[in-house]
Amino acid sequence: MNDPHFRNLDLNLLRVFEALLVEGSATRAGARLGLSQSAISHSLGRLRRSLDDDLFVRGPAGLQPTSRALDLAPAVQKALKLLEAAVSAPRFDPAVTERRFDVCATAYICAVLMPRLVRRFFEAAPRAKLRIHGQDAAFADDLSRGRVDAVVGGFEQVPDGMTYTHLFEETGVWAVRAGHPAIADGAALAKLAGLHQVMVRHSDEMEPERRGQRPNLGLKRLSTWSEDYIFDGHTRADAISLSVPDSFSTLAIVSQTDMVALLPRRLAESASAKRKLALIDPPNPPPPAKVGVVTRASESDHGPVAWLVGLMQAAAAEL
Repeated sequence: MNDPHFRNLDLNLLRVFEALLVEGSATRAGARLGLSQSAISHSLGRLRRSLDDDLFVRGPAGLQPTSRALDLAPAVQKALKLLEAAVSAPRFDPAVTERRFDVCATAYICAVLMPRLVRRFFEAAPRAKLRIHGQDAAFADDLSRGRVDAVVGGFEQVPDGMTYTHLFEETGVWAVRAGHPAIADGAALAKLAGLHQVMVRHSDEMEPERRGQRPNLGLKRLSTWSEDYIFDGHTRADAISLSVPDSFSTLAIVSQTDMVALLPRRLAESASAKRKLALIDPPNPPPPAKVGVVTRASESDHGPVAWLVGLMQAAAAEL
């Protein structure tokens, strides 16, 4: 790169060279590049001085390339294509990628959605890796800083710079262990209302800030929905005797004690099918909770993260 012609060359002039080569007209070359005719003429003058050649001369059919221009043309066009490919986002191919994807999800999401996602993921991307993280106090900060690619859950608020994609809806159902004395004569809601209640309390409600985490960054998860479900017109907020970090802990406790809990319906129904739980539909239930995936907005339209979100949508459609 010690050639004086190259050292003094503005590489943007090569785009003008190619446009003139293709269009044969300063006016059409300007339209192609979004420049005025005078700007094209000025750039051509600079290019002529840099390369010590006229490059284009007027002829019956417009600007005609000189012999030097024709000699330069293949190398210039190839170089411009290489530069365009270098600065453009590479095309993502799941079949060959060895990329690692990092996703934050609760135990409930892992049980309900992840089996379907994982099957699709490794069928399409056999050489890739998928790492599922729990949702602790730093999940929003981890997403913002690029430590994770996506966070799956229910959210009340999503800030600018992040994109929310809806996946599915979920409802709650009250659950007690199979054979519970309160349902010996039928599922009487009045009897259930007097029981001690277990509630899921997310770890980010309890865990102090870590790793210098910036406060939730405007990405706010749904609070517990237990208070939105009622027994015979009475809220259950005053009946919460035990809080645990996830739905599976609740499931284990309720199936082996005389406590009652509100569980996500899909999870509760899987335990009910194994005859571990008895389920009671709540009266006048609130609207279903919406579950979705949050990603950085810069990666929501194309590339590997957008591909992953598409797989999640396909998996959720089966629920």
